[in-house]
Amino acid sequence: MPPEYCEYGPDFERLCEPWLKKYHPGMHVTLKALRGDTSSDNDEEEEPVPEKPAEPWTTEERLTKFYELYVPEKVSDVPSLLEKYAGKEEKLFIALSKKYGPEPEDPYYMSDNEDEDESEDLAKDMDNLQVGGKKRRGVKAKKSVKSETRVLIQKLTRSKRKATTVIVGMETVEGIKLKDASKAFSKRFAGSSSVKDGVKGKEIIIQGDHMEDVAAMIVDKFKVPGDCVFLDFDGGVVPYQ
Repeated sequence: MPPEYCEYGPDFERLCEPWLKKYHPGMHVTLKALRGDTSSDNDEEEEPVPEKPAEPWTTEERLTKFYELYVPEKVSDVPSLLEKYAGKEEKLFIALSKKYGPEPEDPYYMSDNEDEDESEDLAKDMDNLQVGGKKRRGVKAKKSVKSETRVLIQKLTRSKRKATTVIVGMETVEGIKLKDASKAFSKRFAGSSSVKDGVKGKEIIIQGDHMEDVAAMIVDKFKVPGDCVFLDFDGGVVPYQ
């Protein structure tokens, strides 16, 4: 996008400059020189990207991270709490989240598609920048081809790790952004939720076993017909309603 589409102001540095720096570094350097900015792009040290863990937190690690965030003085109580609430860990986490706040994000479940989502949002913002007091009209979006709505929910358990609820097919629901849906599930079930690439397409992965509650939320909140939502019980797929 030519720089003249960006009206210099508060939105310029937030939107245009990172775009120019990435896709037109020569133009970016020229603009900095015109502004009298002599700093070097090499002066900005990139933050190291932490290596993604091979496995999710155990229940003990999950509870420890929670207490380290909110009440570090009680970290020593974690073993006794796990013994006391054996088999009722999810109820414990829900109660703790209501009292203190949401759980810390497990790095294993963090979305691999955040950069993609941010790029899409940036492109939309660039199209909506004000030029000469008028909103610049972006390229008309192509009409999307509607696909049959079909959402499948299943529970997965890896070795002796805690269960996860996996949702496949939310992209077939009209008007839904997977990133927003993932955040809604995370808030509702007081745990981590993320979007990942799966064998059958995009998947939303939620910590814990919430199959039927997730199905009810999809029907009630996202207005998906009950006969389009399916539950996978160990390979046996049945419609929610």
